[in-house]
Amino acid sequence: MKTVIITLTIIFLLPLVSFCQKTELSLTDAINIAMKNNPDVRISELEILKAERKISEVYSESLIPNLTLSSRYTRSVMKQTINIFGQNFEIGADNSLTTVIDVSEPIPILGTPVFTGIRIAKYYKNLQEENARMSEIKIKSEVKKYFYNVLLLKEIVKVNKKSLENSEENLRVVEARYKAGVALEYDYIRARVQTETLKPQLAQSENNLLIAKKVLKNTLGLKGEEDIDVKGELTYDSLEVWGSSDEIIRKVSSEHISLRQLKYNLKINQQLAEVDYANYLPKLYLFGQYQLQTNENDGRSIKDYRFYNSIVAGIGLTWNLNVFRNSYKEDQTLIEIKKNQEQIQKTKELLKTQTQNVILKLEDARNRIKTQSELVNVAQRGYELASVSYKNGVLNQIDVLDAELTLNKVRLAYLQAVYDFLIARTELEELLEK
Repeated sequence: MKTVIITLTIIFLLPLVSFCQKTELSLTDAINIAMKNNPDVRISELEILKAERKISEVYSESLIPNLTLSSRYTRSVMKQTINIFGQNFEIGADNSLTTVIDVSEPIPILGTPVFTGIRIAKYYKNLQEENARMSEIKIKSEVKKYFYNVLLLKEIVKVNKKSLENSEENLRVVEARYKAGVALEYDYIRARVQTETLKPQLAQSENNLLIAKKVLKNTLGLKGEEDIDVKGELTYDSLEVWGSSDEIIRKVSSEHISLRQLKYNLKINQQLAEVDYANYLPKLYLFGQYQLQTNENDGRSIKDYRFYNSIVAGIGLTWNLNVFRNSYKEDQTLIEIKKNQEQIQKTKELLKTQTQNVILKLEDARNRIKTQSELVNVAQRGYELASVSYKNGVLNQIDVLDAELTLNKVRLAYLQAVYDFLIARTELEELLEK
């Protein structure tokens, strides 16, 4: 009986335990989950698959002969009659059955730009691949930013907790000195107010952290009730090398994915211009036809119908002589080409400016990290000296609070500098497609 009760207890408590557990994710885990769950990635993959099918379709339409089958049965309800020398003669048969197989194949010269269509389909596929790549890069960058935001807020919570602990320790010392009659009541009240002020700050930072985790969870596409947490710390690698600023700017402004997308659009429009030009020219095609036909009256059984075969083949020509209509369409395509060229030039300049801005933010964050790192050590030492001096009666309690406030500000400034560096680095990685 005991075994049964224990087993049932485990069965009922197991879901509660798993519900309360948190999933800890590294940055790599978060990116992989987002890539798997994000609908934009799946849509991009489907677009690539569609583009591949389009290439196959163009090959089929352009290089494989077009084959059609048609069959028609005709019943003569009232036959046509002619009168010859006063005598009427019926024309045609009661039943007519005709089956035709037509074969046609365009000749890839003059106005039939077969290979132009194939190139357009391939450029379109390349464009869809670049779109998929762009989606992956943006998702990766977005996940990194939200991930670093959670790390920053976790550190802020730690700083606020440490500040509260220091304040509570200071309050304990002041209270003991106040009760011993060696500290003023004002010092005791000030220490108590300081402690109570830090409590809502800690609660606010914890709420901000909770919200940031939910935002990250939504970005990853996780729909369950399970909470998530992140692993890692805000770290700065001073040895990280990206290359010279000029080299980075040149690379981004000449090889960025947005430029490749625009260039594929330009190539597609250039090929469409060739198609428009070809519309001025005649189109030649080969054709062939096989025909099976029978015409019989009602007096003959179906199985005795007499069928006759015929095969014809030749070369055909079609020529669209609507010159003005063709010219209007060609003008529109040429305008699109000019627009593409302007967009490419504009995008290059924007990328240069954007890259320069990111590099400046990186340098600024590096400088602040170096400065704030040194100040953290100084402020920490100052707080320790102030605490010891107050216990020994050398300093006032307000000096301890000022030292603690300075330490907290410097710590938060250092964390913010590291966070700004990581965000700027993420933006640079997005520009460099890393």
